[in-house]
Amino acid sequence: MRVVGMVFAGVSLLAVPPSSAWAATSATMSVSAQIVAGCAVNGAVPTSGASVGALGTLDFGSAASLSTASLQATLSPFATVALTCTPGVQVTMTVDGGLHYAGGSRGMVLSGGTARVAYALFSDSTYGAAIQPGAAVSVDVTGSPKPLTLPVFGRAALTGLSPAGLYSDTLTVTLQW
Repeated sequence: MRVVGMVFAGVSLLAVPPSSAWAATSATMSVSAQIVAGCAVNGAVPTSGASVGALGTLDFGSAASLSTASLQATLSPFATVALTCTPGVQVTMTVDGGLHYAGGSRGMVLSGGTARVAYALFSDSTYGAAIQPGAAVSVDVTGSPKPLTLPVFGRAALTGLSPAGLYSDTLTVTLQW
């Protein structure tokens, strides 16, 4: 816009440009967001590769040292661990071999000793679908966004030759979506 001033008898006058010099214009702009399916652990979405703490326990209970029974256990999640997922998201779980994997099997080792009790993990309560170390297992998320329970069932094979004491192992469970 150009302003022109004129002096006439001590009064300044401004020339007003023709109305065609004023213009209004519009344009569009794009606004978007992408919402991706995912899961939250204890209400927070963890970053990739982050540890979320202890998941729960697989407790086979107690048995006599001379027992040859097969002990069974189901994962008991800690009350503070809740997995909720976007409906329709595909979730898989892998479980490593644990601290005492040897000879093709997971094992619990006697506290303060070397005696070992072999055990296996399964993804079903009928103990028909073994969870091999590092193999992906599908997690059913159809009940989500309610907290989910991971499908982990265990069976320990007692030999009747195990010294008395507490046997344990630690596994790392990885969830992927």
